[in-house]
Amino acid sequence: MFFNRIHIQNLILSCFFTVIFPVLAHGQKIMVDTAQVNSQLTTVRSLIDVREFSAAKKIAQKVLVNASASEYNEARAWCEYYMGIIYFEITPIDSAFYWLNRAKADFSLINNQKALIKTYNRLGIFYRRTDLNDSSLHYYNLALNKATAIADSTGLGEANYGLGMVNAQVGNYTKALEHYSNSLAIREKLNDKAGIASVYNSMGILFWEQGAYSTALDFFFKALPLRVETKDRQGEAFLLNNIGLIFRDVAQFEKSLDYLRKSWKIKIEINDKRGISNSLMNIGSVYLLLGQVDSALLYFEDALALKQILLDRGGVANINRFLGEAYMKIKMYDRAQLYLTKAIEGYTKLEEPRGVVESKYDYALLLFQMGNSPKAFALVNEVLEQAKKHGMMDMVAQSYNALYQFNLAKNNCQGALQNYEKYIAVKDSIAGTEKMKQILAAQLQVEYENIVRQHFERFNEQLSLVDSQKQSRTRLLILVAIAFVLLLGLFLGLLYTMYKRKQALVEVESQRISVDIKQRELQEQRDELERQKNLVVYQRDRIINILTDLGESIEYARKIQQAVFPTDALLSQYFRDFFVLYLPKETVGGDFYWVGNCSGKIGFAVADCTGHGVPGGFMSMLGISMLNDLVANTPTSSPGLLLGKLRDNIISALRQGGHEDDSHDGMDIAFCTFDRNTHTLNYSGANMPIIISTNSNIPNDNRIVQIGEGLIEFRPDRMPVAYYERMERFNELSIKLEPNDTVYLFSDGFTDQFGGKPSKKFGYHSFRNLILSIKHLPLFEQKMTLYKTLEKWKGEEEAQTDDILILAVKPI
Repeated sequence: MFFNRIHIQNLILSCFFTVIFPVLAHGQKIMVDTAQVNSQLTTVRSLIDVREFSAAKKIAQKVLVNASASEYNEARAWCEYYMGIIYFEITPIDSAFYWLNRAKADFSLINNQKALIKTYNRLGIFYRRTDLNDSSLHYYNLALNKATAIADSTGLGEANYGLGMVNAQVGNYTKALEHYSNSLAIREKLNDKAGIASVYNSMGILFWEQGAYSTALDFFFKALPLRVETKDRQGEAFLLNNIGLIFRDVAQFEKSLDYLRKSWKIKIEINDKRGISNSLMNIGSVYLLLGQVDSALLYFEDALALKQILLDRGGVANINRFLGEAYMKIKMYDRAQLYLTKAIEGYTKLEEPRGVVESKYDYALLLFQMGNSPKAFALVNEVLEQAKKHGMMDMVAQSYNALYQFNLAKNNCQGALQNYEKYIAVKDSIAGTEKMKQILAAQLQVEYENIVRQHFERFNEQLSLVDSQKQSRTRLLILVAIAFVLLLGLFLGLLYTMYKRKQALVEVESQRISVDIKQRELQEQRDELERQKNLVVYQRDRIINILTDLGESIEYARKIQQAVFPTDALLSQYFRDFFVLYLPKETVGGDFYWVGNCSGKIGFAVADCTGHGVPGGFMSMLGISMLNDLVANTPTSSPGLLLGKLRDNIISALRQGGHEDDSHDGMDIAFCTFDRNTHTLNYSGANMPIIISTNSNIPNDNRIVQIGEGLIEFRPDRMPVAYYERMERFNELSIKLEPNDTVYLFSDGFTDQFGGKPSKKFGYHSFRNLILSIKHLPLFEQKMTLYKTLEKWKGEEEAQTDDILILAVKPI
């Protein structure tokens, strides 16, 4: 996803420099169509609502350039606000805070108080979600004070709700319930159904955490129809997920799976990848509790793949622990040991002590099952100390129980008895804590019922006041009527009353007919508006479906392309060590790498096909297919001969003949073979050199250039693998390699990448010097250095210029 933004960014930057610089040269300000900018902002907001963050980001960047250039500060501030929301969803959160702080400054500058309150509340949300509770409380209180000062009901409702969430997060449940109730009262007055549903959901979570499952479910089921009515698909998915987890906690696994699958289905429909990964993990946890380990493993592995793509380190650690438990259940101890080790490392980096303690506890049980009793005893004692340090009494109890079981299994009766007594003591203490939680849940229930009762009492008081006013008016009318009757007399009064009543009935009937006519007109207008709305919704949904189908097709093409690339396992069979840095500009790329058996020698190549994206992907698939066919049917290991035959096949397949309307597609390629017996490397290249880090003697050839100490370059023939004005035989270069020598094959994407200040290409000379500076490092560190150098060079402003591919191998 990161690299898909390149094309639009180049277009925006091009437009920016083309339009802005000539105008600034004359000292003028750009005039922008504000109506168009506002329409684009509406589109950005709509795309965020349907979680199309990449599309929203592209439009927001364009609007930000125009608004900044024209000094349209209102639009610029809203753009910055939306960019904060977008970056919180798709990148590390530092960028989100940067954009929201810019929006806060600009809203203050233009004195838009309601927008400033909205920004404070949004900062409160982001700080709460990153567990920075003090900062979250600070911004929510700012929003509360400012909203109170200007009587902004919407801002007051949101600020109270946020303060409730933070207080619940830090364990101040009574204060959390108070803020939730304030928010609920405000949102009921505003008829904000989405906001009411959010408060019900949070109240449900509050009671859930206290073990009051029935009350929690009541709140969740109150919120669910509101989510459906407001068409909040993501909120509906969250509620279904929470209901499923409660049923899991009370061991109603069939119901749990039913609700979790409903939530998963909705998350797939709205493309909520983080939510999808959580659903997969939760469903897997239910299967693990059911003892259906095979099913649990399938869900855990799918969830792990998504969590790794999303860089969700906490989620990855959780799933690694689940996988460790699953493999331990089926006695696959090596894999259980691998995943539990990863879980411990992950929780340690995240500084999550409970995760570390629980993972180490599982690891200790695994060690004991594997027969490694000394390490198991040592690790349980370590877990015990850490659990005591962090106040995790449940883990203290489990640790004593494990020591009791271990000693019992080892026939150490005295040790077993001592640990069993400690286990019972801690368990009794926990039982007291659980009792306190039940009392707290009961108190919360009473407080909530008091709040509801007060709410109804206020409502009844208002009804009583209305009734009283009605009675006062009735008494006044009676007195007037009596006075009227006394003045005109009983008989005349009766006649007059009958006359007026008849007249009133006629007037009421006339008004009723008029109202009916108006209602019919309004109904017709409403029906017309509904038809127009349905047409717009249909067109929007159709566009979204088209975009979704296109994205899924391209994603499937990427999977097919990845499937034909050499796997890490295959590369490990051929080479002692290697790395591949493959960064396509778009979802599929035109660069590819290949490894195969060339008549008993190891053949490997890197190629850069014409174009990138889908066209480049087609060419790469054609190249890989032809190389596989050539080495299978051509009894030669000569790189030059193989490149010649590959060129003939490309010309034949693309029907190239030098005509003006012929296809000009082809590829640049570096092709090598390595003889494991003689340690001889043969190379032939079409417009693509290679670099070799070696300690062997350098052959005397004008096409072999020494770059620095221990680093040489083999230069290629200046002609492509395609129809060309000069089509000679491809030459070959050879060298005998020594152990630990490294061969680097690469396309021109890295060297052609723009970046730096001022913007320029990285350059081939800089790339060679970079290889020279890192050639002594292990290959994995070389790969990370290359990637970090590329990202630092490119920076935040530059988009990726071309597909990037670097293959480095140590043959011996």
